[in-house]
Amino acid sequence: MTAWHLITDQFPVEQRRDVWRDALEKLKLPLDHLPEDEDFFAKLLCLKSPLGIEFARITSSPQEISGRLMKKLDAVWLIVLIEGSATLTHPGGKLELAPQDIIYGQTGIPASLSFSTKFQVLYALIPKSAVNPRLITPLSFGVLHLPGRSGIGHVLSGMLKALAETFGTLTEGPLRPIDMALSEFLMTALADNPQVQTARGSAGIRSMALQRICQIIETRLSDPDLTLEDVANEYGGSARYLQKLFKEVDQTFSGYVRNRRLERCRHDLINPTFAHLGISQICFRWGFNEAAHFSRAFRDRYGTTPRAYRQSAGLADNDNGDFQVPPGAGTEGTAARQFAE
Repeated sequence: MTAWHLITDQFPVEQRRDVWRDALEKLKLPLDHLPEDEDFFAKLLCLKSPLGIEFARITSSPQEISGRLMKKLDAVWLIVLIEGSATLTHPGGKLELAPQDIIYGQTGIPASLSFSTKFQVLYALIPKSAVNPRLITPLSFGVLHLPGRSGIGHVLSGMLKALAETFGTLTEGPLRPIDMALSEFLMTALADNPQVQTARGSAGIRSMALQRICQIIETRLSDPDLTLEDVANEYGGSARYLQKLFKEVDQTFSGYVRNRRLERCRHDLINPTFAHLGISQICFRWGFNEAAHFSRAFRDRYGTTPRAYRQSAGLADNDNGDFQVPPGAGTEGTAARQFAE
């Protein structure tokens, strides 16, 4: 985990605006209008999580952040308003934001965020490598607003506000679950967002259908006997329809499930919370029913073995080498069907 901070009062008055512009540029935030105010004040505290998410708590005098993050920067940005008020202007319209409100979108989309009073926000820049891949496509709909006073927005806003308040005391361990929780929260918010549901006609409908299907899969990854038919039944559609949706995004059901299980295992392998678990226990808890197969799949996807990956994070390997299918694990036939595609 890396961290840095800046307080404009530590610089001569004539340098403070330029210093602040440079700091926001480092965060990939385009600063448009900065009032010529002798009392201008700004400070930020930044940290980068283990998965590369850049968080910044920004407290400042009035200003306007306007423009677009670089198109070539394949990432998702998110801002939660903690104190003050702000006006968001983007291709979809104009919106007044209140404390706890959240806005988010994919890089490359123009937007303007104007603060007329002193404010505090938590900003997150989430690289594609750290975001659940199924999140990227829906965000092409534009800049989205998540009200922070009710529903999932209230929960996410509370988590991010607590994160901002504890910036100075956080260590790498507590940041790992926050990394994962961010993409899961955003997934849920997207599924319920009317702007996304009505966008792009039938393409938007299919996108949201896939979103809900992926949510079902996420809750059942630990089931080694999970099949396409199981998910189709829970969703209320046909297996053929689900196959078509995955094909539209160049994936298969089985490949998607395998990759999500691998990603869950990868996170747990380097999470100190699960340091007491052996590698085989971790792979079994996420639906793999044969550790040798898991090891091969992990090496093929990440270019290293589970053991080497865990050791690179400074965690000991607790496996005793006795890889056995735990009681209740799926049959070999189910596993073969699941990974054959």
